[in-house]
Amino acid sequence: MRLKHIEISGFKSFAKKATLSFTAPVTCVVGPNGSGKSNVVESFRFVLGEQSMKSMRGKSGADLIFKGGSTAPKVSRAAVSITFDNADKVFAFNPTDDANKAPVLFEEVTFTRELYPDGTSRYLMNGTEIRLKQMVELLSSVNIGTSSHHIISQGEADGILRASARDRREMLEDALGLKVYHFRIKESENKLGKAMETLKEVQSLRRELAPHLNFLKKQVEKVEKGRAIREELEGLLVQYLATERAMLNEEDNRLAQANNLITNKKQQLEEVLATIPEQTAHDHTAAERSELSAQLQVIREKRRATESRISRLEGMVEAQRQMLIAQSKQHTHTAKAVVFAAEEYRTLLSDIELLLRNIREAQSLDTIRALLGRFETLVAQLKAREEKEAAPVETAPLDTGIKDTAIELEGLERDLKALIAQEDKTQRRLQAAEQARDAAMMAHQDATRKRYELISEVKQCEAELQILAASKTTFVERKELFDTELKESGFLFGPSFLHTLQATQPVPEFDLHTQKRAIDRLKIRLDEHAGIGNEVVTEYESTVERDAFLAREVTDIEASIRNLETLIIDLKRILDEQFTNGVKVINERFGDFFKTMFGGGSAFLSITLEKKRKRKNMDEEVGAEGEDPEQSEGEEFERGIEVHVNLPEKKVKELNMLSGGERSLVSIALLFAISQVNPPPFLVLDETDAALDEANSRRYGDMIELLAEYSQLIVVTHNRETMSRASVLYGVTLGTDGGSKLLSIKFDEAVKVAK
Repeated sequence: MRLKHIEISGFKSFAKKATLSFTAPVTCVVGPNGSGKSNVVESFRFVLGEQSMKSMRGKSGADLIFKGGSTAPKVSRAAVSITFDNADKVFAFNPTDDANKAPVLFEEVTFTRELYPDGTSRYLMNGTEIRLKQMVELLSSVNIGTSSHHIISQGEADGILRASARDRREMLEDALGLKVYHFRIKESENKLGKAMETLKEVQSLRRELAPHLNFLKKQVEKVEKGRAIREELEGLLVQYLATERAMLNEEDNRLAQANNLITNKKQQLEEVLATIPEQTAHDHTAAERSELSAQLQVIREKRRATESRISRLEGMVEAQRQMLIAQSKQHTHTAKAVVFAAEEYRTLLSDIELLLRNIREAQSLDTIRALLGRFETLVAQLKAREEKEAAPVETAPLDTGIKDTAIELEGLERDLKALIAQEDKTQRRLQAAEQARDAAMMAHQDATRKRYELISEVKQCEAELQILAASKTTFVERKELFDTELKESGFLFGPSFLHTLQATQPVPEFDLHTQKRAIDRLKIRLDEHAGIGNEVVTEYESTVERDAFLAREVTDIEASIRNLETLIIDLKRILDEQFTNGVKVINERFGDFFKTMFGGGSAFLSITLEKKRKRKNMDEEVGAEGEDPEQSEGEEFERGIEVHVNLPEKKVKELNMLSGGERSLVSIALLFAISQVNPPPFLVLDETDAALDEANSRRYGDMIELLAEYSQLIVVTHNRETMSRASVLYGVTLGTDGGSKLLSIKFDEAVKVAK
């Protein structure tokens, strides 16, 4: 026993709460027409999730709520609760998925549906609100489907025969518990459709994104190229500035040292120059030399006059000598001694004459002095000879003249000697004065030359200082360029660049000029890539990430589509397999029930295939008839169910040839057979026996007892035969307030009371 009880409150004619407990295999509900018996059946439909108002004989939700009676007010809601025994934990979520199956752990499971005048419904399980889908899943775990094959009302029994092959198939699938597969297939197909739409949207987004992404990629390539140029430029700048800084420091030190060295040298030269006063060429011996020159001139004039007088006298002496020679030749009678004396005298005179000539021709004072000494000796000899011959030899007058001339010559010789000595002395004094002058001039020239040399060196220092000043100017300009480059680099690359620069060692072999040109070229190239900010990279990365996300979405969606397609194929395969197997089982039970109902004969179901087509670009299905072949696109087949009967002792095989009673019996046999495949916990039979005669009623009663072995039966009937098969009887009456009421009788207790 699984169904325990149902509670009805405010539903249709049940104004007040009414409870039907099901403690027997067969429970009958009886009562006069209009009392509300069918409302009990519809309460089952309602609480189990029926959405068709027509099935519950209403047009809107408000029609299902008690509207009030003569003494009973209308209610604000309708509520029906049905309670099942769940001691074996058969109720479960995801009942067809063993991996994700989740049993409900409550000992009892109560489903409640509340309906409000606006048509909204609430579904609860044990007081907790759940979705209709969840309730349907839980009910399917106990073979209670949505097609309500477990609720058969009067007039609906023949419905399975009147239904189309497709509808008949759906009834069987519901009875076989296969609706959940249809639900999952439909759900998967919906998901597949949504996935296909989503895939199109994502692919469309990727197509729309592609041009912008390509544009951003090119921009980023420029940025990356700019980054590469920037990194290369940074590397060159670090080496260049480190080396330039070192060279500037060296140049600064060199200029400072050179400036100090040259300045000190210039200062020292100027100090030495200050000790050498500027002098003019002044001759202090000029007066003395002038006087000595004048004296020497006078002496030389006197000497020349004396020498001239001597020459004249010598000429006179020579003339007189010649005359004497001539006289001596004439006066040979003169004594030999005299002749000898005259000859010796002439020799002395000749020597004196020769000596005088040598003196005149002498070039040096020493030679002149030596000759004058000889001259004095000869003059002395001449005097001695004259004194010896006190009584001169008789000579011509001319002898007296010679003597006088000789005397005069002797005096002149003395004067000449004195003049020569005086000239020599004056000459020596003049030479000394001239040497003093020359020495003074030499000293002046040395001082002047030294001064000029010092001045030249000072000017050289000044020139070198000017060169250093020019170098300093160049250095300052170079330093300013360095500082500017450093600031620009710091601004361009940030503080990290300056830290890197501090730690970078100079490269001695670095060609600064070449590297500077390379740096300038890189700066130009970097400027060409300027104007593209990091936001482009950020946007590109974001766009790439979005594209990658979309690509992953495409991959995931495609994988999901493949999985859904595989799942749909698997579900359809399982559905077909279970449906085929279920039909086989139903045929076995159908044949048995048919023979029971008709006392023989045979009946079976066959599976048919109906062609269906889909119009181009349309999802609606069309049947095999009335379709337009030109508009069709491929074709599919769907299963259907046909019913075949063979009545005993009759050649009736077509359903439309059966009488009304026969159709009812065939329908009941088929419905009972269907219910036996996957027996639901209960069956509700609403006056399905109304059209049966007495004999068939007994057969119907036998089948009820047989069905009761598999499912609890709730039978609404007027048939006494059917009532006799029940253990509990509920009577439905209409109260004075216009609402339905229940009375219950247990036949076992009634029999005891009757006895």
